[in-house]
Amino acid sequence: MNIDWSKQDMRVSRTEIKKSHERLQALATPLANLSKKQLANLPVSEYFLDELKHLSDISSAAAKNRQIKRVGKLIIEEDRHSLTQALFEIKFTKEQMAKIETWFARLKLSDESTIKQFVKQFNASEFNSIYQLLLWVEYAKHLNDDELLTESVTDLESYVKEVAILSV
Repeated sequence: MNIDWSKQDMRVSRTEIKKSHERLQALATPLANLSKKQLANLPVSEYFLDELKHLSDISSAAAKNRQIKRVGKLIIEEDRHSLTQALFEIKFTKEQMAKIETWFARLKLSDESTIKQFVKQFNASEFNSIYQLLLWVEYAKHLNDDELLTESVTDLESYVKEVAILSV
């Protein structure tokens, strides 16, 4: 695939940033359903953990929803990659994780049908979001920027795990 990088606007759109924040916030719901033992093993700050634990003490549905929204806002301050990884390992068996992780190698910018298959399988994913993440991976390769490549691949892998979690 030959891309004319001079014609590509590689700024991350406000829409993509917003979608990323919304995905992270949506992870508050599966986090809220974890046991106290599972919560204790999460790679998060004490403050965040306290806010999460507070959820189990709330019985009112409206108050619980407010607290989930609060946790969703606080989640942005945490290390999204390690938190996503921890939640991924809690939610899925080793076999399921292995199956989901095969998508890392299968998703290619030049293969739209595989991207479409992925979007069909994981209803929380979006074609454009994956396309943008794959474009960044190719851009990093084009620039020979190892740091950007590592960051772009990590972002793509976390995206796949996030949408897998949110699609169950």
